[in-house]
Amino acid sequence: MSNQGPTIRVFALRQPFVVFELQSWHPPMNMYETDQAALLVIDLAGVDPTDLHIHVHPAQIEVHGVRHLAMPEGLRRIQRMEIGSGPFRLELQLTTMIDPEHAEARYSDGLLEIKLPYAAQPTQRRVVIHVDGGTR
Repeated sequence: MSNQGPTIRVFALRQPFVVFELQSWHPPMNMYETDQAALLVIDLAGVDPTDLHIHVHPAQIEVHGVRHLAMPEGLRRIQRMEIGSGPFRLELQLTTMIDPEHAEARYSDGLLEIKLPYAAQPTQRRVVIHVDGGTR
């Protein structure tokens, strides 16, 4: 067991008990490059778009938020637990300078798509972008 964070022990009526650690999780991501922009597609099924925060820098993007998963009422035992929940944070260093002021984000069907147009001129400005959509 690690000492990095709190631990939840779920005891069943039968042995053995199962230990789950509360840690941040990392959603899967694809990154594409076109002639005009970089495009990130992040799998965030079950995340409320109002819980997403996106900060775009000329050479870096930060995406963080939280996914809340409720346990079923009357839970007796967890057989398998693979879906990450709780806070997450992605920080990606970009190899090509982008224009933060023209970055766009859209959330649809559990996928967050972030379009990052390439910069015509270098800039140091940081921008917080808002997510369009919200259909889960």
